[in-house]
Amino acid sequence: MDSLINNDDKLHRVRRLLIEHRGSENWKSKDDGWGIEGFDGKECPKDIANLFLLRCLIDYQCKATDAWNRGAKHFDSLEPERKCELWRTIAEIPRNEWNSEESFRRWDLHRWHRVHNRIWPIADSICRYFGGDARRIWQGTMLFDVLCRLYYIGAGEQISRMIVGALKDCGQISGTSDVKADLHVCRVLGRVFYGNEATPGAAIKLARELKPDDPWQLDMPLWNLGQTKCDSTFPKCTSCYLAEDCKFAQEHALRD
Repeated sequence: MDSLINNDDKLHRVRRLLIEHRGSENWKSKDDGWGIEGFDGKECPKDIANLFLLRCLIDYQCKATDAWNRGAKHFDSLEPERKCELWRTIAEIPRNEWNSEESFRRWDLHRWHRVHNRIWPIADSICRYFGGDARRIWQGTMLFDVLCRLYYIGAGEQISRMIVGALKDCGQISGTSDVKADLHVCRVLGRVFYGNEATPGAAIKLARELKPDDPWQLDMPLWNLGQTKCDSTFPKCTSCYLAEDCKFAQEHALRD
């Protein structure tokens, strides 16, 4: 791969600062936790694995807390046996009924119908290929195969990367994985090295060059910077720890 970063000193500084700011603020402590973090290296209960995957699948263009709360809202009302058979519960609903306004409002998974609607074919695939058990997507499986399986059931490229990263952080799988190239990660990496937002493909390549042994380690600090400092309209460059190495910050008037 041709280098996208032509300044080794800058590469080393940016990598060091990002890793230093990852610290203990990792995906395990996200809001009320993934739900699977307490089973580090051990088998996760089926109902908890189901809720974890549901929450991840609806964590799309919304606040993480919204996805976490919405995911649990209807799930918590289910009987214990239905929690363990969440995907069968969904797949047994006729697809046109699942896509109805009534189902959309009752489950209250997301503000958008299309996010709600895509859960049904994913549930159907989990039942068909993994016996309705989310754990079978990742248990005893190589990381790359987990990623492929998530793509296959329709989780989407970037959400699949997030799920794999969460599973890594919570000790369910091991290996090297990429960042989730969402808006925050693309904006921060692009501004630092190009002066403007990077494409998802370029952001993934930049992260791989910064941390080739495990780019995922950069995901949380990049996401945090995008949330707290590197706003799309009003960036707080003067209080950002990457400002001295950021092409965008050096080329534009710094703002608080």
